[in-house]
Amino acid sequence: MSRVASVLWYAQAMASLARLVNRPRSLQEMRAIVKQRLETREERFLAAAARCIFGHPRSPYLELLRHAGCESGDLALMVRQRGLEPTLEHLRREGVYLSFDEFKGRADVTRNGRTFRFSEHDFDNPFLGAGLQMRTGGTRSRGSPVSVGLRFVEEHMSLGVHLSLAALGAVGLPTVLWTAGLAASGGYLGWVHTGHPPVRWFTMHDPNEPSVPARNRIVHRMARVLALWRGVRLPLPEFTPLSAPEPVLATLLAQRDHRGGCVMMASPSAAVRLAALARSRGASLRGVVFIAGGEPLTPGKAAEIRGAGAQIGSLYGFTEGGPGAVPCGDPQAPDDMHFLTCDLALILHRRPVVEVGELDSLMLTSLSTVHPKIMLNVEIDDFAMVETRHCGCPLDELGLHQHLTYLRSFTKLTGEGSTILGTDCVRILEEVLPREFGGRSIDYQLLEVEDEHHLTRLFLLVSPEVGPVDERRVLDRFIAEVRARTSQGLRMWRQAETVQVIRRHPVATPRGKILPFHTQALAAFLGPGAPGAAGLLPARPIGESAGVRAGPIT
Repeated sequence: MSRVASVLWYAQAMASLARLVNRPRSLQEMRAIVKQRLETREERFLAAAARCIFGHPRSPYLELLRHAGCESGDLALMVRQRGLEPTLEHLRREGVYLSFDEFKGRADVTRNGRTFRFSEHDFDNPFLGAGLQMRTGGTRSRGSPVSVGLRFVEEHMSLGVHLSLAALGAVGLPTVLWTAGLAASGGYLGWVHTGHPPVRWFTMHDPNEPSVPARNRIVHRMARVLALWRGVRLPLPEFTPLSAPEPVLATLLAQRDHRGGCVMMASPSAAVRLAALARSRGASLRGVVFIAGGEPLTPGKAAEIRGAGAQIGSLYGFTEGGPGAVPCGDPQAPDDMHFLTCDLALILHRRPVVEVGELDSLMLTSLSTVHPKIMLNVEIDDFAMVETRHCGCPLDELGLHQHLTYLRSFTKLTGEGSTILGTDCVRILEEVLPREFGGRSIDYQLLEVEDEHHLTRLFLLVSPEVGPVDERRVLDRFIAEVRARTSQGLRMWRQAETVQVIRRHPVATPRGKILPFHTQALAAFLGPGAPGAAGLLPARPIGESAGVRAGPIT
């Protein structure tokens, strides 16, 4: 970065942080913003397209739109005549869309006889200004770097926080965060912008490790200085691994007892661990409200947490687009969420899935000029049940009527709030391990299951037909290969002892096929033959491991 660019970045960062820290937005302001955005969705979409697509000569979408014979005036006319979502459906049929692999730059884009080659960074928003350097969870090359502008945090992240609190009846309660690391900086600043910053911030990764981008450290220091001028002391991130949850639970209970309640932001698995620890000590989590994200909130996890007396709601977000859905105050499913139609547009795309048939893939479009990535009909590798209904909760009154339930990923393996792509593991399972340890491509399988304590586990099954092998070496080799593609998830999974080797035959689908990996999501659709934790491992106390675990991961 040149000296001039550095000075400009500092000036922009200071101006944005001053608004974030010194001009917090109230819930009433956020309500008005949601209603205004809902009323102007079509205008905002066209403004974003004019600036970020037609006003950006290198935009990949510009090539796709022109190949489909759609110029700026054509797009505006379609939106005004048909509406936003019908226009997006028409564009998809004309080839203006991106699959998940195309959006990630891992596959060429072929439309009507023409092939386009785009890189992942071609979809970056060129108008972000100063911001944070974040990474997506577990894609190739140790996660994909994504710049998140501070204006985006100001305009979108804090809105997700406010709406979550309003839906769960938790406005004004003290907040505690337990996140994977400084990757949650955007969410943290979103809490600050509500005017009620967290009282404590625990991180499962060391916030001082060298991999943390320098910009993120600078932003935190600047935010703390600005807050001190208001007489507000922002918390420093405190390294608290999964193996040592006691300080987190103690803080939760202390805040709950002192203020009559407490909000906890964490992954569903972390919430399950805290619930189990509380029960083991004879303590109730009544009055604690969990806002859980980073992995699916399954029925088992929700029951475990509510069984300890706590309330929980599910939050859906992704690095490229920020908050996508927030908890429903009157849920019909454990992860019932209101889709944020004020900031995103959603259409469904039927997609074939092995052994299942077809599922509705979520295809998203950004309605803002400050989203980290520009999205126009982009598949994000997730599917869900989508329904428009009136639930009667506070968010329904604002006009957020579209609900997502049972949201899962096609290929992402998630646990403890960290993610890797199952598709990244196929070559390891079908080529690397058979070549080095013997057996065939169908003798190794990766299962994502929920154990008897409702914690997500990843089982590496090795068929007995492979013969005698050093299971420790098999696991170490698997870890080494995955580590070459991602590091974020592995460190978290090492803490939680998530990855384990099991000697047994791979699980076949009801039709007799051996798939290289199963996610919990697809297992739900595969029926009685789908894998589950029952019968794979003996019951054991939470935190006690079984099978062969990974060695040190650095």
